[in-house]
Amino acid sequence: MKLEQDDVARICKRVVDHDLDTQFVADQFEVSRRRVQQLAKEYRESDEIPTLDTPGRKPYAEYPADLEDRILELYQSLDLGAEAVSHVLRVRDGISIDTNRVHTILEEYEHVTENPKKQGRQRPWVRFERDYAGVTVHMDWYQNDRGDHVLGVEDDASRFVFDMIETDASSASKSVELLDTVREGFETNVPILEVITDHGSEFVNPHQDDRPDLDHAFESYLHEHDIRHSLCSVGRPQSNGKIERFFQTYEKQRWRFESLPAFLDFYNKERPHMSLKWDELETPYEAFDRLRPHPEAEIPDLFATEVSTDE
Repeated sequence: MKLEQDDVARICKRVVDHDLDTQFVADQFEVSRRRVQQLAKEYRESDEIPTLDTPGRKPYAEYPADLEDRILELYQSLDLGAEAVSHVLRVRDGISIDTNRVHTILEEYEHVTENPKKQGRQRPWVRFERDYAGVTVHMDWYQNDRGDHVLGVEDDASRFVFDMIETDASSASKSVELLDTVREGFETNVPILEVITDHGSEFVNPHQDDRPDLDHAFESYLHEHDIRHSLCSVGRPQSNGKIERFFQTYEKQRWRFESLPAFLDFYNKERPHMSLKWDELETPYEAFDRLRPHPEAEIPDLFATEVSTDE
């Protein structure tokens, strides 16, 4: 028999106030003797009639009073979407919160935009990346919304951005200069062994199919230093998608900082990256340190590639 609140009151009074046998009362209300004993015990200890739980959905968890401020701060300072914000709140702050709730709050503040061109993925996304940091880097030129030409050098395995420049024009000589600065100035256990670029004239001679063109500054530099040059497939910028994605963050966040080095410190050392150890909120700087190869590692082993599939 399903008990109503009035039944609970009658059970408690009959057992406690009138000293009736618990089995006798249990038979009257068609419930177990154990259930009668539980209700009577609670009534004796509190001197109040126990209240039945209301059936249906459990109430929402209690959230801190500054929940909205925390969500907006993460969205604005780290350039994170609803899924990432909710994950950081769970891992960093211990707040059990659903992504949909974060999405709703961001939507209320008009921080959610739908891309009409976005389509559902037709097949799993396969991501290739080196097992070790400092072995393979991505390079690309990008023109920001202020008209500057921007060049970055990003590690394939850790997403660590070694360095970048903002200049008035792109060129092969500037590509060489930045890569040489990274190779000579950054402490790593092994030299950079591979560079991935597109077919831009800053990286190759577009009028020649044979590689390398030793008259081209960048191609000649890679050949001289025995660095493998991997070119993206024509018409498939996804091959260099890691640095393309970095430039999206650059465009959104760069102008919060007074200088380019300050932005790079934010990107490398403060902002956790979803493609790294996400459950530990790992940053590119931490990942680079974790993925450095052993000084005695054999060069062929350094080209080991991890393949992961994102459903």
